[in-house]
Amino acid sequence: MSKFIVITGGVVSGLGKGITMASIGLLLKSSNFIVDAIKFDPYLNIDPGTMSPYEHGEVYVLDDGSETDLDLGHYERFLDVNLTKYSSVTAGKIYDAILNKERQGDYLGKNVQLIPHVTNYIKDCFGANLPRNQKNHIRLIEIGGSTGDMEGEIFLESFRQFKQANKGNLLHIHLGYVPFLDCSGEFKSKPLQTSIRQLLTSGLQPDAIVARYAPENGTHLSNQILEKIALFSNLPPNKVINLPDLDSIYKVPGFLQESKIIQLLEEFTGYQIEPKIPDFYTKVWQNATPKKTVKISLVAKYPKLSDAYLSLSESIKIAGEEQDVKVEIGFVEAESLEENADPKKKESEIAKLRASDGIIIPGGFGARGMEGKIFAINFARINKIPFLGICLGLQMAVVEYARNVLGLKAYSSEMFEDGKVDPNLDILIDLIPEQKEIHTKGGTMRLGGYDCWIETGTLAKKLYKKEKTRERHRHRLEVQSKYVDKLEQNGLKISGKHFYQDKNGEQNFLVELVEIDPTNHPFFIATQSHPEFLSRPNNPHPLFRGLIEAAVLKQG
Repeated sequence: MSKFIVITGGVVSGLGKGITMASIGLLLKSSNFIVDAIKFDPYLNIDPGTMSPYEHGEVYVLDDGSETDLDLGHYERFLDVNLTKYSSVTAGKIYDAILNKERQGDYLGKNVQLIPHVTNYIKDCFGANLPRNQKNHIRLIEIGGSTGDMEGEIFLESFRQFKQANKGNLLHIHLGYVPFLDCSGEFKSKPLQTSIRQLLTSGLQPDAIVARYAPENGTHLSNQILEKIALFSNLPPNKVINLPDLDSIYKVPGFLQESKIIQLLEEFTGYQIEPKIPDFYTKVWQNATPKKTVKISLVAKYPKLSDAYLSLSESIKIAGEEQDVKVEIGFVEAESLEENADPKKKESEIAKLRASDGIIIPGGFGARGMEGKIFAINFARINKIPFLGICLGLQMAVVEYARNVLGLKAYSSEMFEDGKVDPNLDILIDLIPEQKEIHTKGGTMRLGGYDCWIETGTLAKKLYKKEKTRERHRHRLEVQSKYVDKLEQNGLKISGKHFYQDKNGEQNFLVELVEIDPTNHPFFIATQSHPEFLSRPNNPHPLFRGLIEAAVLKQG
Protein backbone atom coordinates (compact mmCIF):
# COMPACT_ATOMS: atom_id res chain seq x y z
CA MET A 1 0.00 0.00 0.00
CA SER A 2 1.21 3.49 -0.83
CA LYS A 3 2.08 5.95 1.89
CA PHE A 4 1.58 9.72 1.79
CA ILE A 5 3.60 12.68 3.07
CA VAL A 6 1.61 15.92 3.07
CA ILE A 7 3.15 19.33 3.65
CA THR A 8 1.23 22.45 4.61
CA GLY A 9 2.54 25.94 5.29
CA GLY A 10 1.85 28.73 7.71
CA VAL A 11 2.68 32.34 8.64
CA VAL A 12 3.65 33.50 5.12
CA SER A 13 3.89 32.04 1.63
CA GLY A 14 7.13 31.46 -0.23
CA LEU A 15 8.88 29.66 2.63
CA GLY A 16 10.09 26.78 0.49
CA LYS A 17 7.48 24.05 0.96
CA GLY A 18 8.31 22.75 -2.50
CA ILE A 19 12.07 22.64 -1.92
CA THR A 20 11.63 21.08 1.53
CA MET A 21 9.31 18.39 0.20
CA ALA A 22 11.47 17.78 -2.88
CA SER A 23 14.50 17.34 -0.59
CA ILE A 24 12.61 14.84 1.56
CA GLY A 25 11.63 13.05 -1.63
CA LEU A 26 15.27 12.90 -2.72
CA LEU A 27 16.29 11.36 0.62
CA LEU A 28 13.58 8.73 0.21
CA LYS A 29 14.27 8.01 -3.46
CA SER A 30 18.00 7.62 -2.77
CA SER A 31 16.99 5.13 -0.04
CA ASN A 32 15.28 2.94 -2.70
CA PHE A 33 11.72 4.23 -2.34
CA ILE A 34 9.54 4.97 -5.35
CA VAL A 35 8.46 8.59 -5.06
CA ASP A 36 6.04 10.82 -6.96
CA ALA A 37 4.54 14.24 -6.21
CA ILE A 38 1.37 16.33 -6.51
CA LYS A 39 1.05 20.08 -5.98
CA PHE A 40 -2.35 21.57 -5.06
CA ASP A 41 -2.83 25.28 -5.70
CA PRO A 42 -5.86 27.17 -4.37
CA TYR A 43 -6.09 29.78 -7.15
CA LEU A 44 -9.07 29.69 -9.51
CA ASN A 45 -7.07 29.76 -12.74
CA ILE A 46 -7.19 26.45 -14.60
CA ASP A 47 -3.39 26.67 -14.67
CA PRO A 48 -0.80 29.48 -14.39
CA GLY A 49 -0.38 29.69 -18.17
CA THR A 50 -2.18 33.01 -18.56
CA MET A 51 -0.68 34.65 -15.47
CA SER A 52 1.91 37.39 -15.66
CA PRO A 53 5.31 36.45 -14.15
CA TYR A 54 4.68 39.28 -11.70
CA GLU A 55 1.73 37.27 -10.37
CA HIS A 56 3.19 33.80 -10.14
CA GLY A 57 6.78 33.62 -11.36
CA GLU A 58 7.70 31.31 -14.22
CA VAL A 59 5.31 28.87 -15.86
CA TYR A 60 6.89 25.43 -15.73
CA VAL A 61 5.97 23.17 -18.67
CA LEU A 62 5.81 19.38 -18.39
CA ASP A 63 6.52 16.96 -21.22
CA ASP A 64 2.80 16.29 -21.73
CA GLY A 65 2.20 20.00 -22.33
CA SER A 66 0.80 20.91 -18.92
CA GLU A 67 1.51 24.47 -17.76
CA THR A 68 2.24 24.24 -14.05
CA ASP A 69 3.55 25.95 -10.94
CA LEU A 70 7.32 26.45 -10.59
CA ASP A 71 7.40 23.99 -7.65
CA LEU A 72 6.89 21.21 -10.19
CA GLY A 73 10.33 22.18 -11.47
CA HIS A 74 11.83 21.58 -8.03
CA TYR A 75 10.18 18.14 -7.90
CA GLU A 76 11.40 17.16 -11.36
CA ARG A 77 14.95 18.36 -10.73
CA PHE A 78 15.37 16.88 -7.24
CA LEU A 79 13.60 13.59 -7.97
CA ASP A 80 14.92 13.33 -11.55
CA VAL A 81 11.50 12.37 -12.90
CA ASN A 82 9.12 13.53 -15.62
CA LEU A 83 5.81 14.42 -13.99
CA THR A 84 2.42 14.60 -15.72
CA LYS A 85 -0.72 16.72 -15.65
CA TYR A 86 -1.96 14.69 -12.69
CA SER A 87 0.82 16.23 -10.58
CA SER A 88 -0.62 19.75 -10.85
CA VAL A 89 -4.10 20.41 -9.44
CA THR A 90 -5.62 23.87 -9.09
CA ALA A 91 -8.93 24.96 -7.61
CA GLY A 92 -9.82 26.10 -11.12
CA LYS A 93 -9.32 22.58 -12.50
CA ILE A 94 -11.35 21.10 -9.67
CA TYR A 95 -14.35 23.42 -10.05
CA ASP A 96 -14.20 23.16 -13.84
CA ALA A 97 -14.35 19.36 -13.65
CA ILE A 98 -17.20 19.37 -11.10
CA LEU A 99 -19.30 21.88 -13.04
CA ASN A 100 -18.82 19.88 -16.23
CA LYS A 101 -19.98 16.75 -14.40
CA GLU A 102 -23.01 18.66 -13.12
CA ARG A 103 -23.89 19.82 -16.64
CA GLN A 104 -23.67 16.23 -17.84
CA GLY A 105 -26.07 15.06 -15.13
CA ASP A 106 -23.53 12.97 -13.27
CA TYR A 107 -24.90 14.03 -9.88
CA LEU A 108 -28.41 12.73 -10.64
CA GLY A 109 -30.12 16.02 -9.87
CA LYS A 110 -28.54 16.48 -6.43
CA ASN A 111 -27.63 19.83 -4.95
CA VAL A 112 -23.87 20.10 -5.72
CA GLN A 113 -22.02 21.26 -2.60
CA LEU A 114 -18.50 21.84 -1.29
CA ILE A 115 -19.03 18.87 1.01
CA PRO A 116 -19.16 16.13 -0.21
CA HIS A 117 -18.75 16.80 -3.92
CA VAL A 118 -15.70 19.10 -3.96
CA THR A 119 -13.99 17.37 -1.04
CA ASN A 120 -14.56 13.95 -2.60
CA TYR A 121 -13.05 15.12 -5.88
CA ILE A 122 -9.98 16.49 -4.09
CA LYS A 123 -9.58 13.24 -2.15
CA ASP A 124 -9.74 11.34 -5.42
CA CYS A 125 -6.91 13.55 -6.72
CA PHE A 126 -4.85 12.79 -3.58
CA GLY A 127 -4.93 9.10 -4.43
CA ALA A 128 -5.17 9.16 -8.23
CA ASN A 129 -3.04 6.86 -10.41
CA LEU A 130 -1.29 5.09 -7.56
CA PRO A 131 1.01 2.24 -8.65
CA ARG A 132 -0.36 -1.21 -7.87
CA ASN A 133 1.34 -3.63 -5.49
CA GLN A 134 4.18 -1.24 -4.64
CA LYS A 135 5.08 -1.57 -0.98
CA ASN A 136 7.81 1.06 -1.15
CA HIS A 137 5.83 3.80 -2.92
CA ILE A 138 5.49 7.20 -1.28
CA ARG A 139 3.46 10.09 -2.67
CA LEU A 140 4.44 13.63 -1.76
CA ILE A 141 1.54 16.08 -1.57
CA GLU A 142 2.07 19.82 -1.26
CA ILE A 143 -0.89 22.04 -0.42
CA GLY A 144 -0.16 25.54 -1.65
CA GLY A 145 -0.83 28.80 0.14
CA SER A 146 -0.78 29.41 3.89
CA THR A 147 -2.95 28.05 6.67
CA GLY A 148 -5.75 30.52 7.30
CA ASP A 149 -6.18 31.51 3.63
CA MET A 150 -9.89 31.49 2.84
CA GLU A 151 -9.37 29.86 -0.58
CA GLY A 152 -7.35 27.03 0.97
CA GLU A 153 -9.91 25.91 3.54
CA ILE A 154 -11.57 23.35 1.27
CA PHE A 155 -8.20 21.68 0.66
CA LEU A 156 -7.56 21.39 4.40
CA GLU A 157 -11.00 19.89 4.97
CA SER A 158 -10.40 17.38 2.16
CA PHE A 159 -7.02 16.57 3.70
CA ARG A 160 -8.62 16.08 7.14
CA GLN A 161 -11.02 13.52 5.69
CA PHE A 162 -8.26 11.84 3.67
CA LYS A 163 -6.03 11.60 6.75
CA GLN A 164 -8.84 9.95 8.72
CA ALA A 165 -9.14 7.30 6.02
CA ASN A 166 -5.39 6.68 5.83
CA LYS A 167 -4.33 6.45 9.47
CA GLY A 168 -0.85 4.99 9.81
CA ASN A 169 -0.07 5.63 6.15
CA LEU A 170 0.09 9.41 6.18
CA LEU A 171 2.68 11.81 7.61
CA HIS A 172 1.64 15.46 7.96
CA ILE A 173 4.49 18.00 8.07
CA HIS A 174 3.68 21.64 8.75
CA LEU A 175 6.23 24.24 7.72
CA GLY A 176 6.16 27.72 9.27
CA TYR A 177 8.31 30.77 9.76
CA VAL A 178 9.98 32.03 12.94
CA PRO A 179 10.93 35.72 12.49
CA PHE A 180 13.70 37.61 14.27
CA LEU A 181 12.70 40.97 15.75
CA ASP A 182 15.47 43.58 15.83
CA CYS A 183 13.62 45.63 18.43
CA SER A 184 13.74 42.80 20.98
CA GLY A 185 16.82 41.03 19.64
CA GLU A 186 15.21 37.59 19.63
CA PHE A 187 13.34 35.04 17.55
CA LYS A 188 9.57 34.98 18.00
CA SER A 189 7.61 31.74 17.68
CA LYS A 190 4.15 33.28 18.15
CA PRO A 191 3.31 33.51 14.39
CA LEU A 192 4.10 29.81 13.98
CA GLN A 193 2.07 28.97 17.08
CA THR A 194 -0.86 30.87 15.56
CA SER A 195 -0.68 28.95 12.30
CA ILE A 196 -0.63 25.66 14.23
CA ARG A 197 -3.69 26.79 16.20
CA GLN A 198 -5.45 27.47 12.89
CA LEU A 199 -4.58 23.96 11.74
CA LEU A 200 -5.99 22.50 14.95
CA THR A 201 -9.18 24.51 14.41
CA SER A 202 -9.45 22.76 11.03
CA GLY A 203 -9.20 19.41 12.78
CA LEU A 204 -5.62 18.77 11.70
CA GLN A 205 -2.89 17.75 14.14
CA PRO A 206 0.49 17.85 12.35
CA ASP A 207 2.88 14.95 12.92
CA ALA A 208 5.95 17.15 12.65
CA ILE A 209 6.91 20.82 12.39
CA VAL A 210 9.65 22.30 10.23
CA ALA A 211 10.62 25.71 11.59
CA ARG A 212 12.04 27.97 8.88
CA TYR A 213 14.13 30.98 9.85
CA ALA A 214 16.96 33.29 8.76
CA PRO A 215 20.01 33.03 11.05
CA GLU A 216 20.73 36.40 12.66
CA ASN A 217 24.46 37.21 13.00
CA GLY A 218 25.19 33.50 13.20
CA THR A 219 22.48 32.91 15.82
CA HIS A 220 20.16 29.96 15.23
CA LEU A 221 16.93 28.82 16.85
CA SER A 222 17.60 27.74 20.43
CA ASN A 223 16.35 24.51 21.96
CA GLN A 224 14.13 26.67 24.15
CA ILE A 225 12.32 28.06 21.09
CA LEU A 226 11.99 24.61 19.51
CA GLU A 227 10.59 23.19 22.76
CA LYS A 228 8.05 26.01 22.97
CA ILE A 229 6.93 25.26 19.40
CA ALA A 230 6.65 21.58 20.34
CA LEU A 231 4.56 22.41 23.41
CA PHE A 232 2.01 24.40 21.40
CA SER A 233 2.01 21.75 18.65
CA ASN A 234 1.14 18.85 20.98
CA LEU A 235 4.36 17.20 19.83
CA PRO A 236 7.53 15.89 21.49
CA PRO A 237 10.63 18.09 20.84
CA ASN A 238 12.19 15.54 18.46
CA LYS A 239 9.28 16.15 16.04
CA VAL A 240 10.24 19.84 15.61
CA ILE A 241 13.00 20.31 13.02
CA ASN A 242 14.77 23.59 12.41
CA LEU A 243 15.60 24.53 8.81
CA PRO A 244 17.58 27.77 8.32
CA ASP A 245 18.04 29.74 5.13
CA LEU A 246 20.94 28.23 3.17
CA ASP A 247 23.01 29.80 0.42
CA SER A 248 21.95 27.09 -2.05
CA ILE A 249 18.71 25.14 -2.33
CA TYR A 250 20.84 22.11 -3.16
CA LYS A 251 22.19 22.15 0.40
CA VAL A 252 18.76 21.40 1.84
CA PRO A 253 19.01 17.61 1.27
CA GLY A 254 22.42 17.56 2.98
CA PHE A 255 21.11 19.56 5.92
CA LEU A 256 18.03 17.36 6.33
CA GLN A 257 20.14 14.22 6.01
CA GLU A 258 21.92 15.26 9.20
CA SER A 259 18.74 16.35 10.99
CA LYS A 260 16.07 14.67 13.11
CA ILE A 261 13.95 14.15 10.01
CA ILE A 262 15.74 10.88 9.21
CA GLN A 263 14.46 9.34 12.44
CA LEU A 264 10.98 10.69 11.65
CA LEU A 265 11.03 9.07 8.19
CA GLU A 266 12.27 5.77 9.62
CA GLU A 267 9.42 5.70 12.13
CA PHE A 268 6.92 6.50 9.37
CA THR A 269 8.15 4.02 6.76
CA GLY A 270 9.30 1.26 9.08
CA TYR A 271 12.57 1.02 7.17
CA GLN A 272 16.10 2.25 7.78
CA ILE A 273 16.74 5.45 5.80
CA GLU A 274 20.28 5.47 4.41
CA PRO A 275 20.29 8.00 1.57
CA LYS A 276 22.88 7.72 -1.18
CA ILE A 277 22.24 11.13 -2.68
CA PRO A 278 23.92 12.00 -6.00
CA ASP A 279 27.44 13.42 -5.91
CA PHE A 280 26.14 16.81 -7.04
CA TYR A 281 24.39 17.45 -3.72
CA THR A 282 27.29 16.14 -1.65
CA LYS A 283 29.65 18.44 -3.51
CA VAL A 284 27.42 21.47 -2.90
CA TRP A 285 26.91 20.55 0.76
CA GLN A 286 30.66 20.25 1.29
CA ASN A 287 31.27 23.70 -0.26
CA ALA A 288 33.72 22.44 -2.86
CA THR A 289 35.88 25.37 -4.04
CA PRO A 290 35.23 26.24 -7.71
CA LYS A 291 38.21 26.46 -10.03
CA LYS A 292 36.90 29.47 -11.97
CA THR A 293 34.21 32.13 -11.94
CA VAL A 294 32.28 33.24 -15.03
CA LYS A 295 29.70 35.97 -15.53
CA ILE A 296 26.52 35.12 -17.43
CA SER A 297 24.11 37.93 -18.33
CA LEU A 298 20.38 37.35 -18.80
CA VAL A 299 18.84 40.05 -20.97
CA ALA A 300 15.42 40.11 -19.39
CA LYS A 301 12.04 41.85 -19.40
CA TYR A 302 11.63 41.14 -15.68
CA PRO A 303 15.12 41.79 -14.28
CA LYS A 304 13.87 42.41 -10.73
CA LEU A 305 11.77 39.25 -10.64
CA SER A 306 14.10 36.26 -10.27
CA ASP A 307 11.22 33.76 -10.03
CA ALA A 308 10.36 34.54 -13.65
CA TYR A 309 13.64 32.84 -14.63
CA LEU A 310 13.93 30.29 -11.85
CA SER A 311 14.51 27.13 -13.91
CA LEU A 312 16.89 29.02 -16.18
CA SER A 313 18.99 30.26 -13.26
CA GLU A 314 19.07 26.79 -11.71
CA SER A 315 20.10 25.21 -15.02
CA ILE A 316 23.02 27.62 -15.35
CA LYS A 317 24.16 26.90 -11.79
CA ILE A 318 23.87 23.14 -12.34
CA ALA A 319 26.03 23.34 -15.47
CA GLY A 320 28.60 25.43 -13.62
CA GLU A 321 28.70 23.08 -10.65
CA GLU A 322 29.42 20.13 -12.94
CA GLN A 323 32.50 21.92 -14.29
CA ASP A 324 33.69 23.28 -10.91
CA VAL A 325 32.77 26.78 -12.08
CA LYS A 326 31.04 29.41 -10.00
CA VAL A 327 28.50 31.24 -12.13
CA GLU A 328 27.63 34.83 -11.33
CA ILE A 329 24.25 35.49 -12.95
CA GLY A 330 23.50 39.11 -13.72
CA PHE A 331 20.37 40.66 -15.18
CA VAL A 332 20.44 43.21 -17.99
CA GLU A 333 17.25 45.21 -18.50
CA ALA A 334 16.18 44.75 -22.11
CA GLU A 335 14.21 48.01 -22.31
CA SER A 336 17.27 50.01 -21.22
CA LEU A 337 19.14 48.82 -24.33
CA GLU A 338 16.60 50.35 -26.71
CA GLU A 339 17.16 53.44 -28.82
CA ASN A 340 14.98 55.77 -26.75
CA ALA A 341 16.32 54.57 -23.36
CA ASP A 342 18.01 56.89 -20.87
CA PRO A 343 21.62 57.27 -22.18
CA LYS A 344 23.28 56.77 -18.78
CA LYS A 345 21.17 53.71 -18.02
CA LYS A 346 21.83 52.32 -21.48
CA GLU A 347 25.58 52.70 -21.13
CA SER A 348 25.41 51.00 -17.74
CA GLU A 349 23.58 48.00 -19.23
CA ILE A 350 25.98 47.84 -22.19
CA ALA A 351 28.88 47.76 -19.72
CA LYS A 352 27.31 44.65 -18.16
CA LEU A 353 27.18 43.00 -21.59
CA ARG A 354 30.78 43.94 -22.25
CA ALA A 355 31.90 42.34 -18.97
CA SER A 356 29.99 39.13 -19.65
CA ASP A 357 31.53 35.76 -20.38
CA GLY A 358 28.22 34.62 -21.82
CA ILE A 359 24.85 36.15 -22.79
CA ILE A 360 21.43 34.51 -22.69
CA ILE A 361 18.24 35.81 -24.25
CA PRO A 362 15.43 33.95 -22.41
CA GLY A 363 11.85 33.37 -23.48
CA GLY A 364 9.09 35.93 -23.13
CA PHE A 365 6.01 37.46 -24.70
CA GLY A 366 4.94 40.90 -25.91
CA ALA A 367 6.70 43.70 -27.76
CA ARG A 368 8.16 45.41 -24.68
CA GLY A 369 11.96 45.14 -24.59
CA MET A 370 12.10 43.34 -27.94
CA GLU A 371 14.45 45.80 -29.63
CA GLY A 372 16.72 45.72 -26.57
CA LYS A 373 17.02 41.95 -26.92
CA ILE A 374 17.91 42.34 -30.59
CA PHE A 375 20.57 44.90 -29.62
CA ALA A 376 22.06 42.44 -27.11
CA ILE A 377 22.15 39.64 -29.69
CA ASN A 378 23.96 41.90 -32.14
CA PHE A 379 26.41 42.86 -29.38
CA ALA A 380 27.11 39.19 -28.61
CA ARG A 381 27.53 38.29 -32.27
CA ILE A 382 29.80 41.20 -33.20
CA ASN A 383 31.93 40.96 -30.06
CA LYS A 384 32.24 37.17 -30.20
CA ILE A 385 30.68 36.68 -26.73
CA PRO A 386 29.25 33.16 -26.16
CA PHE A 387 25.51 33.37 -26.79
CA LEU A 388 22.49 31.17 -26.08
CA GLY A 389 19.00 32.10 -27.26
CA ILE A 390 15.94 30.41 -25.77
CA CYS A 391 12.50 30.41 -27.47
CA LEU A 392 12.00 34.14 -28.09
CA GLY A 393 15.80 34.31 -28.04
CA LEU A 394 15.95 32.14 -31.17
CA GLN A 395 13.32 34.23 -32.92
CA MET A 396 15.13 37.47 -32.13
CA ALA A 397 18.47 35.97 -33.20
CA VAL A 398 16.91 35.26 -36.59
CA VAL A 399 15.52 38.80 -36.84
CA GLU A 400 18.88 40.34 -35.85
CA TYR A 401 20.71 38.26 -38.46
CA ALA A 402 18.14 39.08 -41.14
CA ARG A 403 18.48 42.81 -40.47
CA ASN A 404 22.21 43.13 -40.03
CA VAL A 405 23.61 40.40 -42.28
CA LEU A 406 20.95 39.83 -44.93
CA GLY A 407 19.96 43.51 -45.04
CA LEU A 408 16.25 42.78 -44.73
CA LYS A 409 13.79 45.21 -43.18
CA ALA A 410 12.49 42.65 -40.71
CA TYR A 411 9.74 43.01 -38.14
CA SER A 412 10.55 41.89 -34.66
CA SER A 413 8.05 39.39 -33.27
CA GLU A 414 4.64 40.73 -32.18
CA MET A 415 5.30 44.27 -33.45
CA PHE A 416 2.48 43.82 -35.93
CA GLU A 417 -0.41 43.76 -33.45
CA ASP A 418 -4.04 44.25 -34.55
CA GLY A 419 -3.19 43.11 -38.08
CA LYS A 420 -1.40 46.36 -38.97
CA VAL A 421 1.34 44.82 -41.11
CA ASP A 422 3.53 47.00 -43.32
CA PRO A 423 3.77 45.10 -46.65
CA ASN A 424 7.23 46.58 -47.25
CA LEU A 425 8.74 44.79 -44.25
CA ASP A 426 9.73 41.14 -43.99
CA ILE A 427 7.95 38.98 -41.43
CA LEU A 428 10.42 36.25 -40.49
CA ILE A 429 8.58 35.38 -37.29
CA ASP A 430 4.86 34.61 -37.52
CA LEU A 431 2.25 32.28 -36.08
CA ILE A 432 2.62 28.53 -36.48
CA PRO A 433 -0.03 27.56 -39.11
CA GLU A 434 -2.30 25.70 -36.66
CA GLN A 435 -2.19 28.69 -34.29
CA LYS A 436 -3.81 31.07 -36.76
CA GLU A 437 -7.36 29.91 -36.04
CA ILE A 438 -6.91 29.82 -32.25
CA HIS A 439 -8.27 32.79 -30.32
CA THR A 440 -8.40 31.54 -26.72
CA LYS A 441 -5.28 31.99 -24.60
CA GLY A 442 -5.09 29.32 -21.91
CA GLY A 443 -3.35 26.06 -22.83
CA THR A 444 -3.48 26.66 -26.59
CA MET A 445 0.17 27.26 -27.46
CA ARG A 446 2.53 24.64 -28.85
CA LEU A 447 3.21 23.03 -25.49
CA GLY A 448 5.25 20.12 -24.19
CA GLY A 449 7.74 17.68 -25.66
CA TYR A 450 8.53 17.47 -29.37
CA ASP A 451 11.28 15.67 -31.25
CA CYS A 452 14.14 17.63 -32.79
CA TRP A 453 16.35 16.10 -35.49
CA ILE A 454 19.92 17.42 -35.37
CA GLU A 455 22.05 18.07 -38.45
CA THR A 456 25.43 16.33 -38.67
CA GLY A 457 28.61 18.40 -38.62
CA THR A 458 27.07 21.14 -36.46
CA LEU A 459 27.75 22.65 -33.05
CA ALA A 460 24.38 21.23 -31.95
CA LYS A 461 25.47 17.69 -32.89
CA LYS A 462 28.73 18.19 -30.96
CA LEU A 463 26.79 19.31 -27.88
CA TYR A 464 23.96 16.77 -27.96
CA LYS A 465 26.06 13.84 -29.25
CA LYS A 466 22.98 12.27 -30.89
CA GLU A 467 20.79 12.60 -33.97
CA LYS A 468 17.48 13.21 -32.22
CA THR A 469 16.45 14.84 -28.94
CA ARG A 470 13.14 15.61 -27.28
CA GLU A 471 12.70 19.14 -25.98
CA ARG A 472 9.91 21.05 -24.23
CA HIS A 473 8.17 24.00 -25.85
CA ARG A 474 5.88 26.92 -25.10
CA HIS A 475 5.29 29.23 -28.08
CA ARG A 476 2.89 30.33 -30.82
CA LEU A 477 5.34 31.85 -33.30
CA GLU A 478 7.91 30.24 -35.58
CA VAL A 479 10.61 31.09 -38.10
CA GLN A 480 8.96 31.24 -41.53
CA SER A 481 10.34 28.47 -43.74
CA LYS A 482 10.53 30.62 -46.87
CA TYR A 483 13.49 32.49 -45.34
CA VAL A 484 15.45 29.37 -44.32
CA ASP A 485 17.49 29.00 -47.52
CA LYS A 486 18.48 32.67 -47.52
CA LEU A 487 19.52 32.53 -43.86
CA GLU A 488 21.62 29.42 -44.41
CA GLN A 489 23.27 30.80 -47.54
CA ASN A 490 24.41 33.76 -45.47
CA GLY A 491 25.84 31.79 -42.54
CA LEU A 492 22.99 31.14 -40.07
CA LYS A 493 22.71 27.36 -40.01
CA ILE A 494 19.42 25.61 -39.21
CA SER A 495 20.93 22.80 -37.16
CA GLY A 496 17.75 21.31 -35.66
CA LYS A 497 14.31 20.68 -37.15
CA HIS A 498 11.00 19.20 -36.05
CA PHE A 499 9.39 17.33 -38.97
CA TYR A 500 5.62 16.95 -39.26
CA GLN A 501 2.89 16.39 -41.82
CA ASP A 502 0.81 19.44 -42.66
CA LYS A 503 -2.93 19.38 -43.28
CA ASN A 504 -2.28 18.50 -46.94
CA GLY A 505 -0.28 15.43 -45.95
CA GLU A 506 3.03 16.94 -47.02
CA GLN A 507 6.15 16.79 -44.86
CA ASN A 508 7.15 20.13 -43.41
CA PHE A 509 9.35 21.31 -40.57
CA LEU A 510 9.64 23.85 -37.79
CA VAL A 511 13.00 25.45 -37.02
CA GLU A 512 14.27 24.13 -33.67
CA LEU A 513 17.94 25.14 -33.55
CA VAL A 514 19.99 27.82 -35.31
CA GLU A 515 23.71 28.48 -35.01
CA ILE A 516 26.73 30.24 -36.47
CA ASP A 517 29.64 28.04 -37.50
CA PRO A 518 32.29 27.86 -34.71
CA THR A 519 34.91 29.09 -37.21
CA ASN A 520 33.05 32.43 -37.29
CA HIS A 521 31.89 32.66 -33.66
CA PRO A 522 33.14 30.77 -30.57
CA PHE A 523 29.63 29.82 -29.42
CA PHE A 524 26.42 31.12 -30.97
CA ILE A 525 23.38 28.86 -30.79
CA ALA A 526 19.67 29.30 -30.14
CA THR A 527 16.79 26.91 -29.54
CA GLN A 528 13.05 27.26 -30.01
CA SER A 529 12.59 25.02 -26.95
CA HIS A 530 13.02 25.60 -23.22
CA PRO A 531 16.06 23.50 -22.24
CA GLU A 532 15.88 24.85 -18.68
CA PHE A 533 12.98 22.45 -18.05
CA LEU A 534 15.22 19.44 -18.69
CA SER A 535 18.39 20.27 -16.74
CA ARG A 536 18.92 18.04 -13.73
CA PRO A 537 21.54 17.99 -10.96
CA ASN A 538 24.24 15.55 -12.10
CA ASN A 539 22.93 15.89 -15.67
CA PRO A 540 22.90 19.48 -17.02
CA HIS A 541 21.31 20.16 -20.38
CA PRO A 542 23.88 20.08 -23.24
CA LEU A 543 23.21 23.69 -24.26
CA PHE A 544 23.98 25.04 -20.78
CA ARG A 545 26.99 22.76 -20.45
CA GLY A 546 28.27 24.12 -23.76
CA LEU A 547 27.66 27.74 -22.79
CA ILE A 548 29.64 27.39 -19.54
CA GLU A 549 32.49 25.63 -21.39
CA ALA A 550 32.58 28.47 -23.92
CA ALA A 551 32.45 31.09 -21.14
CA VAL A 552 35.47 29.50 -19.46
CA LEU A 553 37.37 29.39 -22.78
CA LYS A 554 36.60 33.07 -23.36
CA GLN A 555 38.58 33.91 -20.24
CA GLY A 556 41.59 32.07 -21.67
